[in-house]
Amino acid sequence: METQKDALARLLGGDSLKCVDVGARGGIQRHWLPFAGLVSVDAIEPDPAACAAQAGAGRPGEHWFPVGLGARTGPGTLYVLNKPSGSSLYPPDPGLMETYSGIGYGTLKTTIEVPLLTFSDFIREHGRPLPNLVKLDTQGSELDILRALEPAHWADLLAIQTEAEIVPLYRGQPLLFDLHAFLAEKGFLLYDFLPVRHYRFKGDRDHYYLRKYLGIGRNRRDISARLVAGDAFYVRPPEEVLRRGRPAEVAKLLLVFLLYRFLDEALWLSEEAEKAGIFNAAEAAALRTTIRELAPRPTLRQRTDWLGRLSRKLAKRLGIGQARKPDYWLERKWDF
Repeated sequence: METQKDALARLLGGDSLKCVDVGARGGIQRHWLPFAGLVSVDAIEPDPAACAAQAGAGRPGEHWFPVGLGARTGPGTLYVLNKPSGSSLYPPDPGLMETYSGIGYGTLKTTIEVPLLTFSDFIREHGRPLPNLVKLDTQGSELDILRALEPAHWADLLAIQTEAEIVPLYRGQPLLFDLHAFLAEKGFLLYDFLPVRHYRFKGDRDHYYLRKYLGIGRNRRDISARLVAGDAFYVRPPEEVLRRGRPAEVAKLLLVFLLYRFLDEALWLSEEAEKAGIFNAAEAAALRTTIRELAPRPTLRQRTDWLGRLSRKLAKRLGIGQARKPDYWLERKWDF
């Protein structure tokens, strides 16, 4: 019986989507796992113990490397925080860390000297394939790592997921705006941004002022919090990939869209690739079947059939769901 992965596997022709996870301490991202058979991952984690623990699981398609990446090859200083996952090649700003992360997370514990490689030197020294998808979570040094990737090593790169701070939690670090300018110059498009917001701490007490004056100790959708950081997702223009006309590359980009749930982009890409003769009709149809199988089911009022139209008419007549765009600054969500 054909599985969801079979249509993509045929178009990939035995190749896999080459992913690099830089800062993979907690393991490979969950949304990559459903396509494990089509994805191979080079996971980079400079903490040898954390790296060994993940490598010991022996999951297929994962290759673990206890190395650190940086702006240049050679020794570097790692600023180790109370929470190891917050450690960085940039020193923490104590005031901002205490305000938006708390002393339990952001206090400097120690510094250690670590060996670093540039991204390109890592590829060369370890004999790794050129990446198609890169995820970066290195607490401020993401732009340094990308800048040190030599032009020839960008050739197969289709998408980048990168952490980016808006508040400079680490002294001297590049911010989202710097990352965006660099990647835009490289021709990548910002497709999505997953925001991280924080209420103010005091010492190590989260939600301090909401607790003190309002008795609120948990996040609230209707009380704004400062935008501190987030994960930005960049994609090489799909039109550019289509112009190259390489079936396996187009299939890889379609797989990237599936990994990140851009289902309409994947459907559009399947149609355009069929029109361009990159995929034949049977291949494109099989891909669309795969996408349909992965898609969530529409609610009654989202359906496009007569029943959906009827439910929308009834809802309008009865005044159900009429607040189409409530004040985002109060509600923190859209009502559709």
